[in-house]
Amino acid sequence: MVGLIEQEPILRLKKLFEKKQFDDIISYCHDLLKNDSVNMIALQNLSTAYIMVGANDDAIKYCEKVLKIDSGDEHALKNKMYAYERLEKHDEVLSCCDIILAKYPNDMDALVTKGIALNKIGKHEDAIEIYKNVLKNDSSNIDALMNMAVTLKFLKKFDDAIQYYDKIQVLHPNVKRASIEKYKVFTELGSADDAFLAAQGITTEEAREIKDQAKENDYSVQHAYSLRRFYKLQKK
Repeated sequence: MVGLIEQEPILRLKKLFEKKQFDDIISYCHDLLKNDSVNMIALQNLSTAYIMVGANDDAIKYCEKVLKIDSGDEHALKNKMYAYERLEKHDEVLSCCDIILAKYPNDMDALVTKGIALNKIGKHEDAIEIYKNVLKNDSSNIDALMNMAVTLKFLKKFDDAIQYYDKIQVLHPNVKRASIEKYKVFTELGSADDAFLAAQGITTEEAREIKDQAKENDYSVQHAYSLRRFYKLQKK
């Protein structure tokens, strides 16, 4: 019976989170704390709920309460990191990331968040090293790939940025931002044909084939692309 009683708050909170009823979660957790001011379930879930409603200072307050009880609580450390990130307090974000990474050196969320914070304070080369580290362990990590590409584009390392946008297109074909960002790169470079093909979601390798076909047949690139698309549809 005791076990069932202990599970009740967890099950109720799970249902409330599934329904995204964050105000109800906050109210329920405060009720739990009236009877037990150090109820970890209530404190942890309060920090999460406050982040979800944009009350980041309150989220940090309850993370601190958790960390006074358990200084290594991963849930509280990460919520504190996310809350500071939303408040754009980048030095505090970096401090949280370092604490997490000292205990969990391969934590992908903390690594990517650290990379983004380094970007925000202008340490782009350091951010690149972080993203490389993430990708060594998880070569398809979309956050690391995208932030790497964006950072390289910002640094005017266009060829490198394009390679990463291509990787995203291959590994994550539903992420349309890669095509849009690659279009912007080619536009900045003044390459209208490449910009057109990038906007269609074409990888650099396929774009090269289309441009070669256009040159061989004296077509415009747009016409060669349309023919290629037509033939693909016919095969279906």
